[in-house]
Amino acid sequence: MIWVGILGPKGNFRETLSKLIAGHPEAQISTMMDPQEICGAEEYMCGSYDTKPGYRKIVNAVKKSDIIFNGLSGAMAEDIYSKALSYGKRAIDISNAYFGCSSEGRVCGVYPGSVYGLPELYKNKMKTAPIAANPSSRCAGILLGLAPLAASNLADADTAIIESRSGITSLGRYDKISETDMTVNGGSKIYKMDSNGYAEEVNDQMHALFGRKVSVSYAAYIIPGFKGITTTIKVNPNTDLCGNSISDIYGDFYKHSPFIEVCSNDTIIEGRNGLEECLCKIKASINKDNGNITVTTILDDAVKGAASQAIQTMNLMCGIDSEIGL
Repeated sequence: MIWVGILGPKGNFRETLSKLIAGHPEAQISTMMDPQEICGAEEYMCGSYDTKPGYRKIVNAVKKSDIIFNGLSGAMAEDIYSKALSYGKRAIDISNAYFGCSSEGRVCGVYPGSVYGLPELYKNKMKTAPIAANPSSRCAGILLGLAPLAASNLADADTAIIESRSGITSLGRYDKISETDMTVNGGSKIYKMDSNGYAEEVNDQMHALFGRKVSVSYAAYIIPGFKGITTTIKVNPNTDLCGNSISDIYGDFYKHSPFIEVCSNDTIIEGRNGLEECLCKIKASINKDNGNITVTTILDDAVKGAASQAIQTMNLMCGIDSEIGL
């Protein structure tokens, strides 16, 4: 049995993650704590380690667990990872803050062997990683959409124009939105999200994918009532491709990835088609007029975009089939 500690996450993500672990045949929750149960960040910094409020709770949680899902940041995260490694435990960062840096940055520098990426793309490295972290749900849809093109150098990454659409529920606590003059059916206003942080994350991961620095055009929109995250990627090819060959390329790349569904060119994929599933649906096509590539990905931001990829990561780190519990 894998004993799992959940420290810090709240809202839809915590609920979804807890449900998945509850239904996992080889995992069980050993401890679950809100940030408030540990104490505030300022309080946490007061006093010595032995007397510091909340520190003993973290130590006890780590001791009782084989693997920790950590949604905390700052000094509390540092202590969790330090204690986990000292006790021979492993951790998965789910804060979207602490590991929101390049794969060459803090995660690898401070904790050698750690991995920042998606289970589909870093399967072998995750099996031995002491600490792992997954990209944000918005970044996940982009990376899964571009990975097959990057693997065979089929696209000019510098020409990529990326747009994501999602609902209010996908917003993080630090996300900011502003009004636009656009509306959708029924008159619902479309909001533009300040996506600079996500664009930086995307560019860092694109660097890892394509092996060089790239800077893509990225915009994110929030549509009230919209479900899941739909990402559209338009990019120029490096070679001539046809509609059937691009679908075959994606199908071959993801043939051993059970949570990726590559859809045919005549399939219409919409946001509601990928909801409440541990799947990312992908459709790739070629524009007959200009030869450009268009890729659409759809995933549920709380399930495949976050919780289920965290469970996939746990399964890989614990040496069991990535499909178990999903």
